[in-house]
Amino acid sequence: MNAYIVTGASRGLGAALVAQLLAQGGQVFAIARDTGSLPAHAQLMTLDADLADSSLLPLLMQRALAVLGTADSITLINNAGTVQPIAQVGAYPAGEAERAIALNLTAPLLLCDAFIAHSQHHHGLRRVLNISSGAAATPYAGWSVYCASKAGVDHFTRTLAVEQAVAANPVRAVSLYPGVIDTAMQSEIRAADVAQFPGKARFDALKADGQLSTPAAAASAIIGYLHSAAFGSAPVMDIRQL
Repeated sequence: MNAYIVTGASRGLGAALVAQLLAQGGQVFAIARDTGSLPAHAQLMTLDADLADSSLLPLLMQRALAVLGTADSITLINNAGTVQPIAQVGAYPAGEAERAIALNLTAPLLLCDAFIAHSQHHHGLRRVLNISSGAAATPYAGWSVYCASKAGVDHFTRTLAVEQAVAANPVRAVSLYPGVIDTAMQSEIRAADVAQFPGKARFDALKADGQLSTPAAAASAIIGYLHSAAFGSAPVMDIRQL
């Protein structure tokens, strides 16, 4: 059986990933601040947690692996994230930059660290999929925290891949750009103050023109890539270029 740990699992892309992984016969350990919206399933385990609280992360991973450790393969999907604060440098709301960095960057790093440390005796396939963004490579005024934190995830994944290349049972690691998806995050972007986010009109147009992927379609493409032989051949990928 294939097992998966999915963060940010309660809505949007995370919920779509959970639903499709379960439908394919997987065992899923779902983590979010409130997993109550996820339907009950015999192969689904849930845990409510705030991933911005870094002190919890090693314990969360130990608990997940204690449940999933006998599976044929184990995959960590770091999906949780926030685009806030949408604000230009010099105008960050108090505490929001710190929280965003904790959720977008610190959480994937520490969860990966604990995943590798506590699964090192697992002899099956191990994978890490970090959901990143094209904003990691393209700067947007008003998204400095989001862009920087996602760029950090990308370079962390590159470094992890270099380390694992010489490991006895290497973890396959990829930081993936999933495209522009019609989620609550996109609603936040379209609600932003144009004075702080001058690129807002582009995202308004993507919605108006029907150019946003549905969470289900994005999840299907991501899972297809995750299970393909190509997964791990490059540490940073854009799903739209596959």
